[in-house]
Amino acid sequence: MPIVTYVGLGVLTGKAQEAVLRALAESGEHLLSACMAATPVDTGTLRASEHLTLSGTQAKVSTGGEADEYAIYVHEGTSKMAARKYMEGPLLANAPLYAEAMRRAAAGEF
Repeated sequence: MPIVTYVGLGVLTGKAQEAVLRALAESGEHLLSACMAATPVDTGTLRASEHLTLSGTQAKVSTGGEADEYAIYVHEGTSKMAARKYMEGPLLANAPLYAEAMRRAAAGEF
């Protein structure tokens, strides 16, 4: 007969939280890669400026440095240039994948 040991809700919740945070980091890395692949390249400065920041329960892909001044114009477009949604596009396309990764991570610990 199998033996079941109750380790406590705190332990189970902690394990699920850790699993979800790992899935969040992996999803963030995937999104960063997808954004970089979708970023138009002229000099490469914009693509090189993209980075991932993990903070608590948030993963943020953003640009920085020299590209900050023109990244929004490339993404949103101008009267002379069409928008190139190099961040929004990959995020929307992959959102179901990321949600499923979080769900599986949490469910895998219970």
